[in-house]
Amino acid sequence: MTASRRLSALDGLRGLAALGVVAYHYVDRPAYYGLLGVELFFVISGFVILMTLERVKSLTEFVIGRAARLYPAYWLSIGVAGLFLWVTDQTTGRTILINATMLQAFLYAPNIVSPYWSLAYELVFYATMAVIFKISQLQNIDAISIAWLTLMILLRGAILLSGHGWGFYNDWMVQSLLMPQFGHLFIAGMMLYRIRTGRVKKLTCLALILAVFYSLFGRPDWAHISPTLYFLVNAAFITAVWAASSDRASLLATPLLVGVGVCSYSLYLLHVPVKLVLSHLFGQLSGQPWFVIAVLFPAAIGTAVVSRRYIEQPVQLWARKMITPARMVDERRPSITPTTGGR
Repeated sequence: MTASRRLSALDGLRGLAALGVVAYHYVDRPAYYGLLGVELFFVISGFVILMTLERVKSLTEFVIGRAARLYPAYWLSIGVAGLFLWVTDQTTGRTILINATMLQAFLYAPNIVSPYWSLAYELVFYATMAVIFKISQLQNIDAISIAWLTLMILLRGAILLSGHGWGFYNDWMVQSLLMPQFGHLFIAGMMLYRIRTGRVKKLTCLALILAVFYSLFGRPDWAHISPTLYFLVNAAFITAVWAASSDRASLLATPLLVGVGVCSYSLYLLHVPVKLVLSHLFGQLSGQPWFVIAVLFPAAIGTAVVSRRYIEQPVQLWARKMITPARMVDERRPSITPTTGGR
């Protein structure tokens, strides 16, 4: 299987993750565990971000690339949802503007639509990895991951043993800086990338094992996922990412799944705004059993395809054109020390 085929399998996984989240928001209880698609996104993100950082030439290139990836479809989602909620008096202009920065969680402002919550964790992970890249410590990501996991294990273990500290655990600054709820998933993805590129060390295996078994703490937040189920699901997700990246999951590279996966970011951001607008337009008809299958799902997929084609891709092409001249200049400079580990 070619490298592009393997990446297609990862896109297929993205498609499954996105469809799970959409199903959760569209049919609620029958697809409740579809919310765990976000966990799968986090594992894939760990894999892809480490891969990206080992390929870029500078921190500027990474920041521009991430911004071009994150903001265009997000602003489209903000525009659709924000305008609808503002016109219907369900939010304020100030809240919409704060949400437009993608920093609302750090400014203690509410998300105007619920799927935005996961973006704060992505931003913290990107910032953390950018710092590690800047100080040329990517080659030590295995040891850094073990130190990170150790801190999380000590925190969760102390809370469970003492029965105290949940207020500290649930504080947003603790969640955002240490990420004791989701950090292990990003770490698992990074270790899978290390394995995929043939740089397996004892620390790599230890970090991956700790990341897998960390899920036995469960998910005690609003989702209330039991430790056993959370462990089994996340172990399956981590195994699936390993299989997708190592020539063992060709079924995930089917055109349909890959097509959804390529548009998965727009689908994740836009499916709730689509539901808000169409449920309002259809009124009482939106409560009919056929509405989700015949109207919402096709509209969400179609909107995501349009967003990918006319919003995401043009901006990413523009960003690559910005990055290319800077990269050419950087490549002409004599290098004394590598900018990242493992090169």
